[in-house]
Amino acid sequence: MLKLYNTLSRKKEVFRPIKSQQINMYVCGPTVYGPGHVGHAKSYIAFDIIRRYLEYKGFRVKYIMNITDVHDDIFKAMNREKVSLLALTKKYTNLFLKEQKLLGIKKANHYPQVIKHIKEIISFVKILIKKGFAYEQDGSVYFNVLKFKDYGKLSGIKIKKALSGTRVEGDKYEKKEAVDFALWKRKKPGEPSWSSPWGEGRPGWHIECSVMSQKYLGQQFDIHGGAQDLIFPHHENEIAQSEAATGKKPFAKYWIHGGLLTINGKKMSKSLGNYIGIIQALKDWSPRAVRLFVASSHYRSSQDWNEKNLKKIKREIEKIDEFVEKLENLKKQKINKKKSVKSLVSRTKKEFNKAMDDDFNTPVALSLILRLVRQGNSLIDKKQLTSSDAEDVLNVLKEIDQVFNFIFWKKEKKVKIPQKVKELVKQREKYRKNKDWKKSDEIRKQIKKLGYLVEDTQKRSKIKKL
Repeated sequence: MLKLYNTLSRKKEVFRPIKSQQINMYVCGPTVYGPGHVGHAKSYIAFDIIRRYLEYKGFRVKYIMNITDVHDDIFKAMNREKVSLLALTKKYTNLFLKEQKLLGIKKANHYPQVIKHIKEIISFVKILIKKGFAYEQDGSVYFNVLKFKDYGKLSGIKIKKALSGTRVEGDKYEKKEAVDFALWKRKKPGEPSWSSPWGEGRPGWHIECSVMSQKYLGQQFDIHGGAQDLIFPHHENEIAQSEAATGKKPFAKYWIHGGLLTINGKKMSKSLGNYIGIIQALKDWSPRAVRLFVASSHYRSSQDWNEKNLKKIKREIEKIDEFVEKLENLKKQKINKKKSVKSLVSRTKKEFNKAMDDDFNTPVALSLILRLVRQGNSLIDKKQLTSSDAEDVLNVLKEIDQVFNFIFWKKEKKVKIPQKVKELVKQREKYRKNKDWKKSDEIRKQIKKLGYLVEDTQKRSKIKKL
């Protein structure tokens, strides 16, 4: 029985979708004014794994991820790069989609964009004004937070305390209360704008998700996801304006939020010089390593991106690859079978489901893969694994990889090994056969200086690029 932690109730709940086998899921996507960073990758991959597990469980998942292409940060980037809104957002939307593909993330059913939903946003704002939840002021429209009694139910924020806060920086137009938020913003000099009943302007940030989720998933849907830093004010405001407009509760039945990422123990920031883009990260680490890195921590936990953690992940992938290669190459052989492989496979599958049913506990699920590798290697060494057994183990790994998508990745291009390195490896093999370990180690060091690593296995030495 699948249970997930619902931010709205602050507890784990048994997952019961609104419709039996259909799940409608909305995840907040990027603001397209620059390349994505590894913090984004953590969030995208975590929700991709969750989606994949729901599909693995037999659910039909309609997955929507919005693209914010109207935003203050975008306008600043337009001026900085001296390009039009459409040119800038097209450039970075295409880059975002490329990053998704490189990270092995399944395509969403739709990637709705703000620019293409201005009419729907204006209609939604009109409804809120008509119902008395919003008011116009000097060409801008604000949501009246005090009119919505349930405000704060997601984040736990207390309105009385929030009232003592300050206005949003840069908002020059008067609001009734500091906590009120913009649904429609009056045009500012140099900004793109659209016609509306309140004059030229553009949508506020929060309204887009309410409008686009409702268009593609209906007034109520199953799961709303995003990073923890979106709980307030973004998701809190989404709930307020959505439930105020439709009169239906809840807007989303389950709210799930992913933990944030630090870089070497510090918050990622361009000013600190520790900003790591997705494309940059993939030059140093494979997409498989990045996916396994994300899955190695629970999606709700914070995670630290550092070389030590990533090197450990790389070693784990190498162990899994070697095991898979052994299974694929295993031929029929005489066996002395003492353990039931079918029992091992069945137990692994059962415990994998149990771990993932417990709020998508990927670290425990991954530990089961590594346990299977250890036990499988032991059986191979003892000649207790037949080719039929190997097929059973491969099948369960393939089944699990429907969720994780890092084990049976498309084969990477073989690294071309320089002739000099090959000759050194041959030389070293001779010293090893003669048990001249001192000279063998000396040659290993020479090979390392040339940028390659020699790994010794039972059958042969493997050469890998550092």
